[in-house]
Amino acid sequence: MENLNKTFITLLLIVLFTACASESGEKKIATDNEVRNVSWFLERLRTVDHLPVLEDSHTAMISTWDTTGYNLDAYTHNRKIEGNANTILDIDGPGCIHRIFTGMIDERFDSTIIQIYLDHNETPLFDMPISEFFNEKTSPIPYPLVFVKTYPGLLLPIPFEKNIKVKIVTRPFREDDWNYGQQAGADWNRGRWGVFWQFVYTKYEDGVRVKSLNWPLDEDEQAELDNTLQAWLKAESSPPPAPEQWTREEKAGLAPGESLAIGLKNAGVIQQMRITARPDSPEVLNKLKLRIYWDGCELPSVDVPVGYMFGHGETGHGMRGSSIGAVMGRAPIGENVVQEDPQEYNTNYHSLLLGMTDEEVYCMFPMPFSEGAKIELVNTGSIAAEQVEIKLDMARMKEIPENWGRFQVTWSREPAATGATPKFGPQNVPGKVFLERRGRGKYVGSMLQVEWPFLEWWGEGDWLFWTDEDGWPPSYHGTGSEEYFNSGWCMFDRKAVSGFVSLRPGYPTVYSFHLNDAFNFQKSIKVVEEQWKWGADMSEVNPMWSSTAFWYSAVPTGAESMQ
Repeated sequence: MENLNKTFITLLLIVLFTACASESGEKKIATDNEVRNVSWFLERLRTVDHLPVLEDSHTAMISTWDTTGYNLDAYTHNRKIEGNANTILDIDGPGCIHRIFTGMIDERFDSTIIQIYLDHNETPLFDMPISEFFNEKTSPIPYPLVFVKTYPGLLLPIPFEKNIKVKIVTRPFREDDWNYGQQAGADWNRGRWGVFWQFVYTKYEDGVRVKSLNWPLDEDEQAELDNTLQAWLKAESSPPPAPEQWTREEKAGLAPGESLAIGLKNAGVIQQMRITARPDSPEVLNKLKLRIYWDGCELPSVDVPVGYMFGHGETGHGMRGSSIGAVMGRAPIGENVVQEDPQEYNTNYHSLLLGMTDEEVYCMFPMPFSEGAKIELVNTGSIAAEQVEIKLDMARMKEIPENWGRFQVTWSREPAATGATPKFGPQNVPGKVFLERRGRGKYVGSMLQVEWPFLEWWGEGDWLFWTDEDGWPPSYHGTGSEEYFNSGWCMFDRKAVSGFVSLRPGYPTVYSFHLNDAFNFQKSIKVVEEQWKWGADMSEVNPMWSSTAFWYSAVPTGAESMQ
């Protein structure tokens, strides 16, 4: 009987730890003992409640970045060449590939084959030309997890227990296949392996149970995939549903210096937040600060102007624009890889985490707290905010699991490529630091705004992530600005986890969020985007760059945003 009572008490504690009651029903929380199979990853690719969970894992990238520090990123990927095969990825598990990108899949690459091997099997899981693998019409993976849009890519999770190996198998190019760049005297025949490869992956601690992907999927896995596809298409095109009743609603007009505050007691999770601010002018949106304090901390963990958090500070709601960098369909307009004509767009946007309608902006980042919270909107400007409203949907909890972090937003705005700008890499390229912290946490997203009145491209800089590491290079080194936003070739599109608010010329504003591919860190993190130019010289123009970093900290801490 004593053993039976102990078992009952243990099970009761597990239930209390892994579930919480909310207004909308029971809330399921993942446990450490779950097997991470493709269904597990797919569910987390369409849900966000797992984002506060901190773990000991490492997200990194293998890419074709130019190791000399210049911008010839396309071809520097001679990894392990044996005959007509190039092994460009070989990683031991347990882990998961989250993202595979390549630059071109035109007719020149009809004989370029991608082979993906799991767990040292001699037979590849996938074995097909890249022109078919990344083409939604011929790929075994359906849209929107495989796409061309601005850049051919795959966002299907590929979990692996022991090992993953990717080979590119091809023939040498004929002399007339590839003429681009001959003036540089480079060996462009290396382009036969494909151009601009990126592989983003996470490695987990030994003992984490990962089940390798099998293909085709079984019935249950296919159902998870179908649910994720539907959720992504809905998230990129419409706002999330509002609750039947908001937990808290407050509104007021705010004169300069005035604030509107909501206090919350005990423990819970803010599941959705919506904000209205009128007039929706830069003088209001960029001066109305959102500050959030967790668990009695005297410093705000979130400290950011509303216009820079949601990206609409210069445009307001529902503005119409036109840009050669906007791809609104499933492929660029024209026959070339780079779009030939501008496309019209609306600055209203939607995603799984942030978005904007004609009337309000919304935030779906889960925000847990254990000892109360304070949410405050402060008018730091010189003109009145005639209408300010904040609405919260919250789940009550008895306690917060120990491995849940607190939501943080860190913001700064400064001129680019000045003498005071930090420099990185062998060529001392200037870079915008989004976040640099010590401690434990998790990086989950970025919003970037560039003041850029030019038609030329602004974003050749690579993204750099150091997590629990120092020195050069970091374990995550990209091949350009737009690829981090799941786009390419100087263009942007909109997906459930990434996209744009507005584009050049004017105030290019772009965002990218991380679900399975979030960056957990135990000791430190540094996030940087290099400030390379393509058209106008940034070191002469010094445009203003605004960065907004979304992350979780193991304990509430000051956002350390620009004041």
